[in-house]
Amino acid sequence: MTDTRKQMPPNHSEGKQTMRSILLSGFTVLSVIAATAVAPAHAQISITRGGGNTNLAKGPYSEAFQSTTTLGGVAKGHGVAITNGGHNRNVASGAYSFAGQDTTTVGGFASGHGKAITNGGWNNNVAKGYGSSATQSTLTLGGTAYGHGKSITSGGYNKNLALGAYSSADQQVATVGGLAGHYGKTIVSCGYNKNLALGKGSSASQQVFTGAQ
Repeated sequence: MTDTRKQMPPNHSEGKQTMRSILLSGFTVLSVIAATAVAPAHAQISITRGGGNTNLAKGPYSEAFQSTTTLGGVAKGHGVAITNGGHNRNVASGAYSFAGQDTTTVGGFASGHGKAITNGGWNNNVAKGYGSSATQSTLTLGGTAYGHGKSITSGGYNKNLALGAYSSADQQVATVGGLAGHYGKTIVSCGYNKNLALGKGSSASQQVFTGAQ
């Protein structure tokens, strides 16, 4: 009997649909999260680190999935609310690879000439190999700075690679700038994203949305 597994890698369409559903559901519940989430700390400097995660399924028949959600804190009185939810790495480098990654970062709250700095980008999603399929969705929602403050939101510099024979790479990046009230400034950056599917059955799709409140 001939082993036909090499000729028929698994169908990753279900995984892609799951990733898209996760992103869409994230949009629908973000208003609830932003309105009801009570930040874990009240201080002059609030630093929340949820990024820097690595998820690997390296090898034949590989399948890797990663989901990261980071909610920023509260800083009052000329404070700084820093939220780092990016710099995540998701790799399924192998024969029948599938790698999916979902990153959601919600910025904190800074009042009194404060700064709300939200970093949700610099994510890397790779499915390098023969049955590869890589999907990545990155959602970054900027923080709120009141009283001549600054709201700085960065959600770009993401990479999505499926370098391989039956490759398919899908990346969706959405960055919504924070709110800066009372003569404040809002700075939003979401550029420098890369989406590559270099290979035999390649298909690459990228959607980037950048908005400000």
